[in-house]
Amino acid sequence: MRHSASFIRLFVGSLLIATGVHTSCPIELSPPSAVVRYGDAISINCSTSESQFEGIGWEVTQGGTGVEPFNHLTWAVESLTDWNISPSCFISPSKESQFEQCQMTTKVVVYKFPQTISINSSSGDNGVLKEMEEHNFICGIHNIAPVRNLTVRWYKGDAIVYTDTFDNPSREPVDQLSVLRFKPTRQDSGVTFRCEAHLDLGPEGPQLNVSSQEYKITVHFGPDVQCSAPELLEGETLEKHCPVTGNPTPNVTWLKDGQVADPAVPLSRNNAGLYTVKAEGSSVIEKELRVFVLYGPELKCPSNYTALEYAPHNPICTVEGYPKPETIWYKEGEEVELPENLTRRDTGQYLIIASNTLSSVNITVEITVIYPPSQIVELEDSEVDLGSTVWLKCSSMGNPRPKYFWNYYQTANVMEENDDGVSRLLIHNATAYNMGSYTCHAWNDRGNVSKTARVTVKGAKQECPIEISPDRMVIQYQSRGQSATCKPTSTGSRNKDGEIYWQVQQGTKTDGASWSADTHEDWDPRPQCTATFKGIGTCHKDLDFTLYKTPDSVSIRPVDNRSSVLEEREFQLQCDITNIAPARSLTVRWYRGNETFEPRIKGSMRVTGCLHENSADCNINVVRSPLNVSSTISITLNRKHNGAEFRCEAQLDLGPDGPLPPPNMMSSPLNITVYYKPVINTTKLPKTIPVFRGYPEVLVCAADGHPPPKIQWHYSSDRVPHVSGDTLIVSEAGFYNCSATNDIDTTFHEVEVILKEDYLPLIAGFVAVTVVAISIVFVFIYSIYYKNTRMRRYNLKNPKLSNHNGNVAHNGWDLQFPMTKLSYGNNMWILILSGFIAFTGKPVGSSCPIELSPPTAVVRFGDPFSANCSSSSSQTEGMGWESPLGGVALTNFVSSLPLEIDSVKEWVVDTKCFVNLFDGHQCSQTLPFTVYKMPDKVSMSPPSQTGPMAEGAKYSVQCDIVNVAPARNLSVHWHKGKEIFYTETFNEFDKYPVNKVSVLNLTAHRDDNGTHIWCEAKLNIRPTGPRLPSIQSESHEVIVLYPPTFTEPANETLELPSRGKIILNCTATGNPMPVYSWHFPHPIQLTSKNQTTNQPILSPSIQLPGTYNCTASNAQGTKTKYFTVIEAKRNLTTFAALVGVFVFVGVLLFIGGFFFVTPEGTFSFSKGSYIRGQPTSSEPAFPCGVAKLVQVGIFFLSPRNRRLSAENTMGNNFLRWILTLCMFYSVSGESCSLILKPSRVVVGFGESVSVSCEAARPVRVLGWESAISAAHTQQDLSVQWKVDSLIDWIEEPICYGVFFTAPRQCEEKLNLVLYKTPDSVSIRPVNHSGPMVEGKEYQLLCEVQNIAPVQYLTLRWYRGQTEVYNHSFSDLTSPSPVQVSSILVITPTKAENGAQYTCVAVLELGPEGPQPPPTVTSEPLNASVYFPPTFLSPEPEVLDLMVGTEITLNCTATGNPTPVYSWQSSHPIQERMEDEAVLTSSSLLPGTYTCTASNKLEKKSKQFIVKAKTKGV
Repeated sequence: MRHSASFIRLFVGSLLIATGVHTSCPIELSPPSAVVRYGDAISINCSTSESQFEGIGWEVTQGGTGVEPFNHLTWAVESLTDWNISPSCFISPSKESQFEQCQMTTKVVVYKFPQTISINSSSGDNGVLKEMEEHNFICGIHNIAPVRNLTVRWYKGDAIVYTDTFDNPSREPVDQLSVLRFKPTRQDSGVTFRCEAHLDLGPEGPQLNVSSQEYKITVHFGPDVQCSAPELLEGETLEKHCPVTGNPTPNVTWLKDGQVADPAVPLSRNNAGLYTVKAEGSSVIEKELRVFVLYGPELKCPSNYTALEYAPHNPICTVEGYPKPETIWYKEGEEVELPENLTRRDTGQYLIIASNTLSSVNITVEITVIYPPSQIVELEDSEVDLGSTVWLKCSSMGNPRPKYFWNYYQTANVMEENDDGVSRLLIHNATAYNMGSYTCHAWNDRGNVSKTARVTVKGAKQECPIEISPDRMVIQYQSRGQSATCKPTSTGSRNKDGEIYWQVQQGTKTDGASWSADTHEDWDPRPQCTATFKGIGTCHKDLDFTLYKTPDSVSIRPVDNRSSVLEEREFQLQCDITNIAPARSLTVRWYRGNETFEPRIKGSMRVTGCLHENSADCNINVVRSPLNVSSTISITLNRKHNGAEFRCEAQLDLGPDGPLPPPNMMSSPLNITVYYKPVINTTKLPKTIPVFRGYPEVLVCAADGHPPPKIQWHYSSDRVPHVSGDTLIVSEAGFYNCSATNDIDTTFHEVEVILKEDYLPLIAGFVAVTVVAISIVFVFIYSIYYKNTRMRRYNLKNPKLSNHNGNVAHNGWDLQFPMTKLSYGNNMWILILSGFIAFTGKPVGSSCPIELSPPTAVVRFGDPFSANCSSSSSQTEGMGWESPLGGVALTNFVSSLPLEIDSVKEWVVDTKCFVNLFDGHQCSQTLPFTVYKMPDKVSMSPPSQTGPMAEGAKYSVQCDIVNVAPARNLSVHWHKGKEIFYTETFNEFDKYPVNKVSVLNLTAHRDDNGTHIWCEAKLNIRPTGPRLPSIQSESHEVIVLYPPTFTEPANETLELPSRGKIILNCTATGNPMPVYSWHFPHPIQLTSKNQTTNQPILSPSIQLPGTYNCTASNAQGTKTKYFTVIEAKRNLTTFAALVGVFVFVGVLLFIGGFFFVTPEGTFSFSKGSYIRGQPTSSEPAFPCGVAKLVQVGIFFLSPRNRRLSAENTMGNNFLRWILTLCMFYSVSGESCSLILKPSRVVVGFGESVSVSCEAARPVRVLGWESAISAAHTQQDLSVQWKVDSLIDWIEEPICYGVFFTAPRQCEEKLNLVLYKTPDSVSIRPVNHSGPMVEGKEYQLLCEVQNIAPVQYLTLRWYRGQTEVYNHSFSDLTSPSPVQVSSILVITPTKAENGAQYTCVAVLELGPEGPQPPPTVTSEPLNASVYFPPTFLSPEPEVLDLMVGTEITLNCTATGNPTPVYSWQSSHPIQERMEDEAVLTSSSLLPGTYTCTASNKLEKKSKQFIVKAKTKGV
């Protein structure tokens, strides 16, 4: 067993040796190393964990052992004296051991350390050293081992100044010295030196150290003067700031200018200069010093300084101080340099800071630069609609601030406002008088400027404010002259800017306001009144002047001087008017008999004798002097006009201002003879006349004509012609011809006489017999009726009145006869009353016979008034007026009496007229009197005093009408926009002027947003009074804030289409504009990158059913709308119907294709006949016929039917399947070869576009299907679609072709993009105004107005020049312009204060679009970020304060708003420093100073700990 174990061990050992693995020595020493003082005891244990070994032992120079058969063995020595001892423990293996003999040596350190060490100096034992001379200090350490573990530390005071180590490898004790080389300074005097010896024996040994005694030194130096060019503050001494030092203490003497100076006396600025100092100490020195006395700046400036622009100015401020102060000028917080010549830009408040190293002072100076007004800006020509309002603004910069005055035509509707250095003119309800020039003058003490703008009123014509009385003058030739007066209107008189004068056409100028006409010569003076007015300039107004003259004669004659005319021929008459003026006012009337008539042709009126009618002398519309005028007419007369009298009348129509009736003159009559051919009266002589045998007939031929015709009868009954007069007796049948002849013509009339037999006696006999028979039958029947019927008799005696109406009489039977009932009583009273009236001569109860004119009086307060009282009675004895304004006494024997009042100065006027009659009676009638006064002012309060109104809230608006009378006639109309929506009247009977208030209570509604409200006061005193103008108040715009309201229904349910996208419309109206947010039913929809959730219209990128909700919110509220999207149900009925329809159509196509469609794709009723180019059986009849018929049928459909509907997807697919199946049977070999050039077009709205469609193979029809500019061609291989101005947003042009070979028809849709850049891009904060606060979240809204197509739009957000966000709208598909917005969420930091945010709308239309892409950038939004104060160094600061020196406490902090500083301490601080960030002072005391920096956001504090520190002696 042992042998097998040994074999295994041997094998394992060999294997380990072969693989390079060696076993370690199995010995463990405890401790592995030892440190022992020389002579002390030591013991170390050696042990092993092996069991197969012979023994272990110690091999050492002192206390060694042999091999012992133990597994542990201890080496121990009572007193170790061997400095180089190195004990080793070894192990002897047995034969079975797997290791060889090995040993381990332990490290033993023997040490020795002295009890004391010494320190000596090379300069001796007195400790006196010379400054800056090198000295050696020696530290002696005796009998120390081992020296390599020794460290010597040198101390100067309590500080280590040098450390010395040693490399001696000896283990035995040695005496070791350490030397410190040292150059003393005067500051080292009194310092102590010592050395320390440290023996570092490691972690196993002790840490030993010993220190020498302290060695104090004294350093001799000087004397030295501690300054070279001393700078002293005023009040300080040379003794303090320029001491003479030395050891021993020197004897010092100061001299200035040869005189001894006391260095302890405080110096002033006058004591600066050259000093000599002498000092005696360890040596003697003499030194000259330049002494400077320092003092702070002294700044002298005026508080206000005025300078002329561009003129050199004197020094504004003087400054003194040493060192020389630095003067810095600040304006608005920025350092500036004041130029030699000041300009207007230099005006302002300056902070002047003068500072040197001692202190700083500052003074605020207000510099005023006087300069003349600059050129006027913002005053431009304006155009305004009639009745609208326009502002004219005039502004100029100048110092002193310019004063303004306007030069224009002043009217009541123009108001002038001066505010904040700007002058404005408001033209309200513009009229023609507001047209003209408006000159604004700006002036101050330095000069003046002016600028003129012109105002044009559209729809109005410039009027000259001149009144001419009378405005039209019509004077008769050689009559008494009249004069016209010219004066400015009431407003024109205030704007008159020169003399007023008259000027006639000949250039004659008449000074003064009156002009008189010369009635003998002034035929065409064309007088003008001319005046010059402010704003209008020189203008004139024409007086409508007419000098007229009645004609000397008026005559009528035929143009060709003939007095006779043939019937129905044109005949001309001429009316000659002699010496008449003005001819343009002449009217010629034509009379036939005593009646006027309008001729068929009326020639123009012309001047008699004029050869050239186009000359000015022949134009009656130009010439105003007397003319001979003729008027010609063309008439056609008939026989009725024979012997008629014709006359012409010349009348001057001079208008309402001319004489009435208008002057006229009639010509003498002209008799006209009308010749006309005979006309036979066929009424009395018909063409056929029957003649009874035996009864001759007389034929009378009557004819009319002029001259009178000759009448003859021509007949030939006996075969011989006969002629007779106008009467002919005929008894035989035949033809008889009547002729009527005069000088004009002959007329014939033929009569046929027919001979008839006379049957009249027979007829008469038959009629007589019939009448007799009828009479006998009637008598017989009547007699029978009379016998069987009871006769009744009626009379009118004692009639009984009917119960029904009292007007029917009867005698007991039911038959009633109408009767009239007579009232005897009424007739009797009428007779009595008539007799009484006839006896007394007047009716009972008659009214007072007074008539007032006017019947009522309406007078403006202060105006004059007149009325007339008249009596209609012949019994009037006298009349009079009673009135508080002065009546009229009783006046006898008058029938009318006037009342004249110069000025109505009373509000209650009780005026009556009275009449005294001869019979002693008196009656009177009161004149109703109304005294009115227009309001002095009408004003209206704004609808809301606190800004915009909120919808639903109630507000009161007040209209104040000041000083109006009478109130009962006052009505206040409230206007909203162009409508009157409320009217208030007043039921007050007080006749005195009052102030009235009309209060309108209204509830704000969104429909009122943006409208204007004003009130209008109107006095209605009609119909008795004049129409008075109304007075309007100023208008106020109504701004109503209201919550969002959806434009579509509140909730919607939509079906999810199988194709296309669903559009959810959440558009809402609101003020402010709503902000939108969407909630999706499925979380996966939120992961879409292109999903935009801040738009009113949403088309989800991932279309899933569910409930979507959209929230529209603004500052007034939040509304939510829900969209329920469901999956569309499959309509199998539609599918079945489509299948049935297409099966039926397929059968018809099959039959038609089989019989009537040729392989060429055309219809033919002889399908089997010859086909050009190929046999009739060139392709299968059944499939080809059906397929071709389908193709041809599709082609002949209308364009709308030809494009399959995308709404019925099932039918669409089924039709495509059928077409595909049919095309499978047709002969095909070529593809649809339509090429669009270009294939994609990008065109701007309103721009032109042209696209060519080309066919790559022969084509039958090629065309464009388009809503506009559709085109087609036959046989050509290209057709062009061209639009000069494309404005149709939904235009989708399609090129289609019908080919000779399959495919017979195909189409290509043009990729057309019609774009429009946005009208505006704006950026604003959402629900926030003013500065932002650091760390808070804000939303910025970018709104884009009217852009298309929106899917190509990208909104890029920039902060400064850095893009921070971009937003695309590719999920929207609207082709027409829309309004979109994007929201940027920001959390501003202090670094973003002052940053500018912009929003850029970019239309990226692809390579075919404009390059670079069109962009529109919003106005920048400046971000003002408030953040709390932040110190540059927030940690507390500890500062050492040396007495007499300056110390600076810097508490500067950044913040917005700018921090305000305050200091706190147990020691007082000067008041002027309490608000400074940096505190610099030489008088601070030790302690803790707390600085607080605060702004409106936060307060922060910082501490400064000031400790006192003294100078070394």
